[in-house]
Amino acid sequence: MVKESYLDECLKCVEETLAKFNPYPHIDSEEMKHYSLDRVSDIIRENTPEIKWDRDVRVAGRIMAVRIHGGLTFADLYDEGYRIQLFVSRDTLGDEKYRWFIDNVRRGDILWVKGRLMRTKRGELSIRVKDYKMLVKCMIPLQHTWIGIEDPELRLRKRYLDMVLNLEVFERIKTRYNLVKEIRLWMYSQGFYETDTPILQPVYGGAAANPFKTFVNALDEEWYLRIAPELYLKRLLVAGFNKVFEIAKVFRNEDIDVTHHPEFTMMEAYVAYADYNDMMELAEKLISHLAEKMTGGYSIRYPIDLERAGTTIINQLSEDVVKEYLEYTLSTYSKRKQKVSVSKNMLKEFLNNPTKFLIKKIGEPRFIVEVNLKPPYLRVKLFDLLKKHLNIDPETVSDEEIIKLLEERKIVIKGGYDRDIALVKLFEHYIEKKLIQPTFVIDYPKKSSPLAKPHRKDPRLVERFELFIAGIEVANGYTEQNNALEQYL
Repeated sequence: MVKESYLDECLKCVEETLAKFNPYPHIDSEEMKHYSLDRVSDIIRENTPEIKWDRDVRVAGRIMAVRIHGGLTFADLYDEGYRIQLFVSRDTLGDEKYRWFIDNVRRGDILWVKGRLMRTKRGELSIRVKDYKMLVKCMIPLQHTWIGIEDPELRLRKRYLDMVLNLEVFERIKTRYNLVKEIRLWMYSQGFYETDTPILQPVYGGAAANPFKTFVNALDEEWYLRIAPELYLKRLLVAGFNKVFEIAKVFRNEDIDVTHHPEFTMMEAYVAYADYNDMMELAEKLISHLAEKMTGGYSIRYPIDLERAGTTIINQLSEDVVKEYLEYTLSTYSKRKQKVSVSKNMLKEFLNNPTKFLIKKIGEPRFIVEVNLKPPYLRVKLFDLLKKHLNIDPETVSDEEIIKLLEERKIVIKGGYDRDIALVKLFEHYIEKKLIQPTFVIDYPKKSSPLAKPHRKDPRLVERFELFIAGIEVANGYTEQNNALEQYL
């Protein structure tokens, strides 16, 4: 009932607007075509205090603020995340056109504007509007940008609206696009061929995961959405390509949580005449290149969930660094992104119980820390991590002790108990979340990785690595098992 009344209200607004003017006109002028428009981003990048602007521009974008001061109105126009101020004057437009602007232009409307670049008395770059046209009328009032969407579920359902109201989210999406572009460019520079492999597959493989099933009517067969592009990429190596990669959409019919989703994007790369040492070097070089390209350096800041990772990392930092990170965390999560200063008493309260303090202050136990992505990354054996963090020797510990540790964390192994898989499960549940700085975990028990080649020095292990950054697995690779008999068995 609420939805129907809301829709009726919107339709009524459309009808009333249509009675006054056409809020959805055709682009009927060459000046309004996309190739005739100046990009606000280019204007902003070009702008320096020394430039005396004196040229006409044509821009289009969404109006996000209107401030009326008698015969002078200021409006904020946004285009692809960049803002420029409109200087709308009765003296320039004339009474009729100026009156139409202040009567009809509201937040959310999309306008085409023609005018001359100028600076206001306060020195702000603006466009003195000579002409304008409503391209799309926004019929539903937008929330204010400084409030945004308070309902987290609505934010997730309507990401497009969240991007309109929250420039940080918009910039994050742009960063992702640029990141994918840089991945491709770097891989091309290393001699890789990019390929597309089938998404619909008659036999799924390349990972241990449950697939989504579908039915191909033309073949009268049940097929699957891929869970990994691995097997088809390996066939390209057989065909003679030495370096291949794919940025692929994959689908796994499993859990949904902060780090898992049924549909996600992954990159897989394969290199002939290489082993897991080469692939670790490849991962190091790619990630460090991306960090430098995207940020200008190797250090990034990332929010760590202290309920998941524990507070060990805080104990490893000096008080001055903890204070700096805490101030940055509180400022980042403040509603208006205001600078927050941390007093001695606040710092003492935080150190006494970091998780409780953060939940009280920002509603969640997230603590932003600095992660250094500059190579070389630490390489440590999985068995050594089990010894350090769980105080067990994986080679001599009894199955009873392992099972006790599994039961403490309520860890269930599908298919029943297996010692090798159990040791990896203990690492996953107890240790990986604590690996904040880039860390390659290497040399896994043999049964945990059936497609990996046995270790050249210890056949009980395989040459496999996983790379963890900020407690999250970001890469997985191994020396490929190319013994057909071993694979078959």
